[in-house]
Amino acid sequence: MSTEKTNRKPTTIAELKDMIVATRLSLPEQQERVARMALAHPETVAFGTAQSLADRCVVSPSTVVRVATALGFDNFREFRQVFRRHIREISMRAAETLC
Repeated sequence: MSTEKTNRKPTTIAELKDMIVATRLSLPEQQERVARMALAHPETVAFGTAQSLADRCVVSPSTVVRVATALGFDNFREFRQVFRRHIREISMRAAETLC
């Protein structure tokens, strides 16, 4: 199992996906479930808590925190910021197309 931290923290979801692929990150089953849910449903992370994400993935909140640290973040809050930024960018692009 390779869960080494990278030198540079991902700042976008695209960078996060690229880092997972490039490092061939291998997570235990429950952690992988959380990572897949987060990438498939970024709004769940952006607007949720470690507890709400854990509930949705049927894991413990500590598993959610372990995923965040395995992906190079210091804590869940830092991890969530990437997803909040992603949602904000999508919203801004959508607003621009309406104007």
